[in-house]
Amino acid sequence: MPLLDIEQLEVDFIGSRGAEPAVRGVDLSLDPGEIVALVGESGSGKSVTATAINGLLPARTARVRGSIRFDGKQLVGLGEAQFEPIRGAGVATIFQNPLSSLDPTMRIGDQLAITAQLRARLTRSEALKRAHAALAEVGIDDTARVLRAWPHQLSGGMRQRVMIALATLNHPRLLIADEPTTALDAVLQKDMLGLLTRLNRQHGMAILIITHDFGVVAALSQRVAVMRAGRIVETGRTADVLSAPKHAYTRSLIDAVPGIGLRARNPSPSRRLGAVSAQPPAVPVASADTPVLLEAHAVYRSFVSVKSWLPSRTQHFDAVADASFEVRRGEIFGLIGASGSGKSTLARVVAHLLPATRGTVRFDGADLATLDHTALKSFRRRFQFVFQDSASSLNPRRTLLDQLSNPALRLGVAHDRAHAHTLAREALERVGLEARHLHRYPHAFSGGQRQRIGLARALVVRPEFIVLDEPTSALDVSIQAQILNLLLELREALGLTYLFIGHSLPVIEFLCDRVAVMERGRIVETLDAHDLRAHATHASTLRLLDAVLPVRTGSRRAHAPLTELLS
Repeated sequence: MPLLDIEQLEVDFIGSRGAEPAVRGVDLSLDPGEIVALVGESGSGKSVTATAINGLLPARTARVRGSIRFDGKQLVGLGEAQFEPIRGAGVATIFQNPLSSLDPTMRIGDQLAITAQLRARLTRSEALKRAHAALAEVGIDDTARVLRAWPHQLSGGMRQRVMIALATLNHPRLLIADEPTTALDAVLQKDMLGLLTRLNRQHGMAILIITHDFGVVAALSQRVAVMRAGRIVETGRTADVLSAPKHAYTRSLIDAVPGIGLRARNPSPSRRLGAVSAQPPAVPVASADTPVLLEAHAVYRSFVSVKSWLPSRTQHFDAVADASFEVRRGEIFGLIGASGSGKSTLARVVAHLLPATRGTVRFDGADLATLDHTALKSFRRRFQFVFQDSASSLNPRRTLLDQLSNPALRLGVAHDRAHAHTLAREALERVGLEARHLHRYPHAFSGGQRQRIGLARALVVRPEFIVLDEPTSALDVSIQAQILNLLLELREALGLTYLFIGHSLPVIEFLCDRVAVMERGRIVETLDAHDLRAHATHASTLRLLDAVLPVRTGSRRAHAPLTELLS
């Protein structure tokens, strides 16, 4: 008998416009100890399905029909009191964002201890002992420090380990992992998947993993179900679906995933993901003879880590140390590295958003530290920044028209407000949106559309250089492909130069011309990006390459999930 058996699940959300369908006729099952992936784009109904299993959908606005049986018990229609014993010991969930899921007002040890006491009659001392063991089981060595820590004091990877410890504290029979590796770097992602695999093997725990990352699907799951618009369009053994997808939608998603080696097969500046590219031109976009546009030399950026009224006792931490690189005009230069390696800090220093503690940054030959007000205003127009979180970088209280036209006026690109509105319309249309969208607010757009808006805001002032800080890290594979193709098109059409920061090596290799690898604030290697495996020599680069999860390849080993490879 299946541990989880879903039949004809339907979920509607009731609003002012009536019932909005979110899930339609979903059939899905998991056996004890099995790992199944539920994959699809944002809005496909993956997380709604998972939330329905847990009974966490809002009772007033969500209508659930169909059947969800866990260990033979019908879950649809259960009240909160009846659901409470099932959560934690029966079904547990790892939520997507650990920072917002953990209570910021409680120490980690308190959160774990309270969770342990909810399911067993334990003293405070016994609960903390179990919390200590749970943290050790998920690979945390310094458990005493972490138990005393507040959530904001931990790194993203450490918070994710704490979330897994919370979810598995009472050894549930089914673990629902909702996008557990989104926005983690490749090394941390591989660690998290290895951890989930080990917990699956040690405790016989079934796992339903919700994801849009086919690399995660290939590495972890035994079966996969593909969702689109609230329906499952394809299901089967993971190896079979990834190697020979039957549904056109599944094929399109897999084709949109860049893989290591794709750039070597087609180095053309006209390359596009999911499309047949033109033949490579005779002359590359940027060559060794192309003038340098941005140059960083021996750059340091330090922060105070321990404050003291005695200068001798004040301690500093070098987030960036002795970093040197140059970007040629028309080039796409990549920065890659694990979380906390200093990529974003270095980008903010070269964008003059943070001053360098030491070292020199030159843009088109001018030292940024010596720019006066007029020269700095000119630099701001020529040098733009697209931030990672498109939602928080846009003002929720202002329309797109205001947010796109005001920079053009402030930096002197537009002659008057009418001209600024024209530039805003042109920028928005250039990134694939329409003029009618100008009068809407940011909340009315999807994540991929907001990322296009962030790019339009940079383009409206007609820059020469754009820093792109992880612009695709949290996007679905098809939306990611659209943004990457758009960046290549804009580079060709407008002669732009990019500094692209990322943690996905396949994305970096596909998009960039050269790449610098950072580790602990230092650039440890700079190499041509068109074939990273052939050019990489530093241990940090090789470690990042080793952490890349292949979606499909000819070898059985690449298809086998971690559960099989570790057996």
